[in-house]
Amino acid sequence: MTDVSILDLRKTYPGQAQPVLDHFSLSVHAGELVALLGPSGSGKSTILKLITGIETPDSGDIQFNRKTILNTPPNQRGAVFMFQKAYLFPFLSIAENIGFGLKMQNASKATIQAAVKRMLDLIGLPGIEKRKPAHLSGGEQQRVALARALVTQPRLLLLDEPLSSLDTAVRANLQEAIRRIQRELGITTILVTHDLSEAMSMSDRMALLLDGQVAAFDQPMRLFQHPPSEQAARFVGINTFLRGEVSDGCLRTDLGTLEVCPNRSKPGPGVFAIRPEHIRIESNQRPNALPGIIKDCTYHGEYVEYQVEIPEMSVRARVPMPTEMVPHGAPVHVIFPQEHLFQIKNA
Repeated sequence: MTDVSILDLRKTYPGQAQPVLDHFSLSVHAGELVALLGPSGSGKSTILKLITGIETPDSGDIQFNRKTILNTPPNQRGAVFMFQKAYLFPFLSIAENIGFGLKMQNASKATIQAAVKRMLDLIGLPGIEKRKPAHLSGGEQQRVALARALVTQPRLLLLDEPLSSLDTAVRANLQEAIRRIQRELGITTILVTHDLSEAMSMSDRMALLLDGQVAAFDQPMRLFQHPPSEQAARFVGINTFLRGEVSDGCLRTDLGTLEVCPNRSKPGPGVFAIRPEHIRIESNQRPNALPGIIKDCTYHGEYVEYQVEIPEMSVRARVPMPTEMVPHGAPVHVIFPQEHLFQIKNA
């Protein structure tokens, strides 16, 4: 299995004033699936291109098992791409598409046949060897593309938003299939996506890329629940930030005083955040509450999203579907449970 180390990479494209990657570093453990998550232009796909040798870095290094690959020809690096589209050869059968890489390696016919059968069983499409790609659905074509990528037993699998063109149900099914196959084979994998839910459901760890650097890198649950900075928090769906002075287990703000966990807070000026699903709306006064007015409410089936105006700020709260919705204009108390408030880096 392959450890991947990306060390202090810098890459600037011709005609651009700012580098797309600026002193970018990241480590991927052997057998791990790491998701690179970020907005368009954050450098996600550029990283994959640098790993495969499609692009060359201005500076820095890329290592497999602590050995540089920058001087290794692209076709000898052992990293394979799976793209947004399957890009199967339309004039070849499914068996010929999957076995194409082995054929280029001069593998024997028997070896190719056995490998193709094994891969079709692995992707859950046995018995389609003789079909042509045009006879498969989009999801099936992507499964075949995955089999083609894996049949040569690469050192590293690179997934560049491979499910973005599929509908929701097929996409969810393929997410599960790719994750299962990746774990079965134990192949080191880097997934590029702009979809937060996809990154969380598929990865062992996910890296949030902003402005050409790693803004946060952690296990999905930790990064989702406790992002380290305001910039990272906004990307994972948090927009409530409370600023004030921290002392004696309390955050004293211009809006009022809230209790915070002493073991998760540092004295002095501080910024605390909270996820919208952890904020509660009550009609009666409760501890750690601030008064507000309901300005908007939206029904989402499993929850109701409220927009609440409190002095000098607006708060978004996601409340599990109640027996009845709080009407627009109603006075309420917005509760910030102590255990769900967490301190982040000052912006």
